[in-house]
Amino acid sequence: MALIIVGVCKVQLTAYLFSLAKYPTAYSFYTCIVSAVLLVPVFILVPSTWGVPTKEMFLGPHYALTLIVLFTTFDLGFTNIALANISAALQQCIAATAPFWTIMIESLLHRRCYHPILYSTVLGLVFGAVLASVATVRSLSVFGAIAAVIAVICSASKFALTHAAFTQQNSTKETSIGPLALLFWVDLLMIPIYMPWVLINGELIDMFKDSSMHANEWWQFTGTAALGGVRALTQYLMLSLVTATSTATANIFTMVLNIMISMTWQPKELLAVSPELFVGIVIVICCSVLYVYLKSSRDACCGVIHEWNGGDKG
Repeated sequence: MALIIVGVCKVQLTAYLFSLAKYPTAYSFYTCIVSAVLLVPVFILVPSTWGVPTKEMFLGPHYALTLIVLFTTFDLGFTNIALANISAALQQCIAATAPFWTIMIESLLHRRCYHPILYSTVLGLVFGAVLASVATVRSLSVFGAIAAVIAVICSASKFALTHAAFTQQNSTKETSIGPLALLFWVDLLMIPIYMPWVLINGELIDMFKDSSMHANEWWQFTGTAALGGVRALTQYLMLSLVTATSTATANIFTMVLNIMISMTWQPKELLAVSPELFVGIVIVICCSVLYVYLKSSRDACCGVIHEWNGGDKG
């Protein structure tokens, strides 16, 4: 529930901010700084939450943390680029394909197949979300759409790799690095990646020169950036407990709510209400409930799915 609430607020606030001033990569850079700074007092007050990644987490053969940092960087950056160039509804439409990409990446990562019913359920869920959001879209920015596609693939890869890293850490009893420490190090390591990006495209300089960026706008940017850190933390917490596909599926509820909320305030020339919208939302809700049941119940389909997946949790 926390993931859904924070996710809805984050997307809507970011889309609103970009309707005022479009500096997506500079905002991504600023988000990393704000999130890392806010975590420092937490580590001081609660030392048990601190952790330092080992060298092995960065290096081969898995390069887990290195890949997580890279995929998170491009996920955040291209998501914000998409929100700055297309409607939130269309961006969420493309993001709704995350469960499909995630379950495919997890299948390759773990070298195993899930039950066909699970694949069918996730495909149905994605179909419903795409139908719901595409039905609201009238115009398209190709650049924004491409950015959204890159972002969703990076997001799916991030989910799968982060869950795999937590699973390996728990199974091998490696030095623990919890969700808070992981978020801090990922944010800290993303800063030097964003630095040349925002300097080359000139967004950082333009943002500071923008006469419309008053104290109120900076407070809004800072608050939304902090909320982005909270959203990332809730995702890491979920990934430490359940599979990446389950986390991506929880995000689908967020996407449906974002589509519905976007219809109330975004320009009418970008959005259109139609029967397909409501059909898509119903499909998403039904498939999400079915997926949760299939993954959580030992008796689903006479226990065939639980046995097929080897009793894997969430």
